[in-house]
Amino acid sequence: MTLLFAKLFSLAMGIVYAFFKLMKTEDKVAFISRQSETPSLDFRYLIDEIKEEYPQYKVEVLCKMISKGIGGKIMYCFEMFRQMKALATSRVAVLDGYCILACMLHHKKDLTIIQIWHALGSFKRFGRSVLDMEGGSSSVVADAFKMHNNYDLIAASGDSCVRHFSEAFGQPEEKFIPIGIPRMDYLTDENETDKLKTSIFSAYPQLDNGKENILYVPTFRDTDDDTTRLRKAEQALVHEVDYNRFNLIVKRHVVDGNEEEIYVGSAENKLSGEKFTGMDFMAAASYVITDYSSIIYEALLKNLPAYIYCFDSDKYIDERGFYIDFWHDIPAVYSKTAKGIAEGILNDKAVDSDKTDQFKKDYVNKKYPSITKEYGKLIDELIRNCYDGRYNYRKNENE
Repeated sequence: MTLLFAKLFSLAMGIVYAFFKLMKTEDKVAFISRQSETPSLDFRYLIDEIKEEYPQYKVEVLCKMISKGIGGKIMYCFEMFRQMKALATSRVAVLDGYCILACMLHHKKDLTIIQIWHALGSFKRFGRSVLDMEGGSSSVVADAFKMHNNYDLIAASGDSCVRHFSEAFGQPEEKFIPIGIPRMDYLTDENETDKLKTSIFSAYPQLDNGKENILYVPTFRDTDDDTTRLRKAEQALVHEVDYNRFNLIVKRHVVDGNEEEIYVGSAENKLSGEKFTGMDFMAAASYVITDYSSIIYEALLKNLPAYIYCFDSDKYIDERGFYIDFWHDIPAVYSKTAKGIAEGILNDKAVDSDKTDQFKKDYVNKKYPSITKEYGKLIDELIRNCYDGRYNYRKNENE
């Protein structure tokens, strides 16, 4: 039934798309996402770069999530018509996740599709790496809907990510451009950090009290039981922090409510809101606690000591798996208990700097002063049809 539906869907969309392909191709860059309703940080940086440095090119932005329920899916069908028009009339399309039409349809030869995945680094296994596994897609569905097909170039934040993403996308390593992603410019910009820190202290002046701020950013859990265990673990950590020296910021995953809870002075003295992202809060943090989230890479880029609170590691690691050796490769301090994490921070327990530096070089290597400008050059050359392949991964040179 799935194969039949996919074939019928592909046939119908292909017929409609054929009419859109009759439209003239423009010197235009289309940004397409179903990760959020607004452009991601990577998208915003690239959009600003193109508008400022290459104003001769048009920019079209299509950001639309698929809402739950039949009504949401029907409404998304109308968004697909907009996507088809954008794909048919652009020379470059930039994605930050799986886009059904970009992968399934047969495009014009002068369209280049760039995938800039929404997660930094390669951490948890995803995509084709987890087909037919718990939390992964069905291989039948993936093949029927040509998951991660049609990419011409795929971004990576470091050379060591390439073979992992190659497996996840089912694409050859030669298609990868391990030059980083625009977000890395933002994370390493001290002026941006200072501005964001000022905004955070303006919204939550209680955090500007002379104490160091601890940021806890757990990933979401798939089931109600796992979420209940996460809440208990959160509360255990809340009650272990030494509030004479620290404030605690708990920032939940966007899929898990997106709420932030801020504890100042005691476990009972709590503020709450939804004003900043976990990455934003790093501007005001001295320590970062996470678990199985790729936000570990953002923390390392900002030179923040990382701690892994892995209270449910046996269950989580067995279900998902990682591209790297979870227990040995990551330059972080581990503990399965809240007390162990709190004591590690209190005693400034840290990882050897050489291990941290090597890990960053392998997985989040900022090779250029401005990664965003390199992408601007790349897009310009793709539109002018003169890209020489210099950014593409070459295995022998990186071994």
